[in-house]
Amino acid sequence: MRSPLRLCDMHCDTAMALYHGHLPLKKNDLHIDLEKASVFSKYLQLAAFFTSPKYGDEEGWDVFLASRENFLEECAKNGVPVLTSGGEIRAWAASDAQFGFILTVEDARILAGHLDRVEKLHELGIRVVTPLWGGDTCIGGSHNTDNGLTDFGREAVREMLRVGIVPDISHASFRSTDEILDLCEEAGKPAVATHMNAYALHAHSRNLTDDRFLRLVKTGGVAGISLYIRHLAENDPVTASDVARHLLHYHALAPGHVGFGCDYDGSDVPHDLSDLSRLPAAADRLRELGLSDSTIDDIFFGNVLRFLTNAIH
Repeated sequence: MRSPLRLCDMHCDTAMALYHGHLPLKKNDLHIDLEKASVFSKYLQLAAFFTSPKYGDEEGWDVFLASRENFLEECAKNGVPVLTSGGEIRAWAASDAQFGFILTVEDARILAGHLDRVEKLHELGIRVVTPLWGGDTCIGGSHNTDNGLTDFGREAVREMLRVGIVPDISHASFRSTDEILDLCEEAGKPAVATHMNAYALHAHSRNLTDDRFLRLVKTGGVAGISLYIRHLAENDPVTASDVARHLLHYHALAPGHVGFGCDYDGSDVPHDLSDLSRLPAAADRLRELGLSDSTIDDIFFGNVLRFLTNAIH
């Protein structure tokens, strides 16, 4: 019998793992496949295309195109829709369909100085872009630098906002984060933090400070808690209880603006959340901490769904 629990998750690297490993979406040995996802009565997943730094920027663009085609073929093979608008998302949520995906790009260095590629990404169904990932790129400075956006990076984010792509502040340096939020505020459009945890609980450069989280909320955005153990806590063992702490921290600051960005198939995760089928254990921890079933459903599903239906065009 299916669990009534629903999930709308903002980040995974499964699409790339399928491509590089020549693996099927239906059943595999990764963190995510459709069989594992069947523990949820509804499952909407933002699937990221991340190009490894071992590829140059131009080569990375070609890898993105090939991995996207591979993932679309897997979705079609399994009858899983890829959603590209708020209307499609609302229709999916109201339908009997169990699974759905939204396409994203992680690390926009693959634009390689070509501003017209932003509009091309939108044409290819990409609805969220994480401009930065690591180091200094044509876009700007990532979390492990002190640098902000380049001139091209600022133009690229403006173009994302113009064509209808939501910029994601995950992996950005503090300066780049502030500049992306500035651009979103100027445009009157939301930003998102697809997979970032609370800096107040664990001061890692990949995590989000409370003041920046509240700026994100003012744009209409949401933050997704990552399961990556080193972004949750310093000391082992890291468990679902640590995930619950980060969720509750953001929930207390701004109810309705926190969800999941698990980073499955892209990070080391807590042993008790070792794949997607075990994520309901995080709901158990939230329930033990006194949250109602309706609030848990919002954190797992409703908050992110509401954001996506309003932000995706």
